Amino acid sequence: MKVRWDKLWYIATTLFFGFWAIIFVGVFITSLGKNAVDMCVRIGFEWRHTGNYVGLITGFLAYGAFAATLWALRLRHNLDWIMKFTHELSHTLLALLFFRQIYEFIVRGRECRVFYKSGKIGYLTITLAPYCIPIYTFMLFPFRFAGDAHYMIIFDALIAFTYAFHLHTFIKQTRFSRKDIANSGRARAVAYISCTHLAVISLILATPKGGVLNAICRVFWEYPLQIILHPVEWAHEIIQYF
Repeated sequence: MKVRWDKLWYIATTLFFGFWAIIFVGVFITSLGKNAVDMCVRIGFEWRHTGNYVGLITGFLAYGAFAATLWALRLRHNLDWIMKFTHELSHTLLALLFFRQIYEFIVRGRECRVFYKSGKIGYLTITLAPYCIPIYTFMLFPFRFAGDAHYMIIFDALIAFTYAFHLHTFIKQTRFSRKDIANSGRARAVAYISCTHLAVISLILATPKGGVLNAICRVFWEYPLQIILHPVEWAHEIIQYF
């Protein structure tokens, strides 16, 4: 009986995250159109304007230059260590968020692991956190929210830089053979990771135009609600941006 219920739960959660992954494809397209494309066309790249995308573009380019420099200097093993450390740190921070006791944290060569008290609540979020939650980027959002308007471009650049690092880490570490993904169920893991990635990039794209709080409201309420309740009107509105 338990095996049957576990299978049903797996199917139900996979369908749930799959549904939201599809919705957030629309949210991503909406955020790209209403924010990035709209701002570039109507406002341009005025350096001092707090609602432009110079900061994000600069941050992505800076990370590309940073990674290329480490590669040229044959220091990529340092970046690999930071990626491994961040992987285990992501598990740890999310485990603490769900009030799990941490027993061991090790990042040493190929020996990388974190042991924490097990439990069902939050299991998927903790297990898959390194693959879809950019912890350094999230740490910057409070500063982006409360910082002076003249320095928003700096925070945007740091957000883009840290998110580019997250994407680089994701590409290097994500494999179907990874224990984290296999234990979560490959189909459910793909649905969950896709949904989370789309939500995060949508949030990042919406932040420069209206700020963090407005971006959260748009990405997690306004855009999904419009897609679900008024799909035809949403499609007609989005077409004008592209």
